[in-house]
Amino acid sequence: MHIVFDVMVDGKKTETLRPNKQKLQDIRAFMREEAVRLIRKYGSNVYVNRRFEY
Repeated sequence: MHIVFDVMVDGKKTETLRPNKQKLQDIRAFMREEAVRLIRKYGSNVYVNRRFEY
């Protein structure tokens, strides 16, 4: 089971983020870095949904 994040821009799924490590501290650091990159790439209308892959 892995935690992945779907990036939604204007209501459409544009990409899926898969952290390499599954420890919560590592995921938190990964998402902080990715949030900055996503805002630069898509603007401020970015939503991230978390889900589990089995």
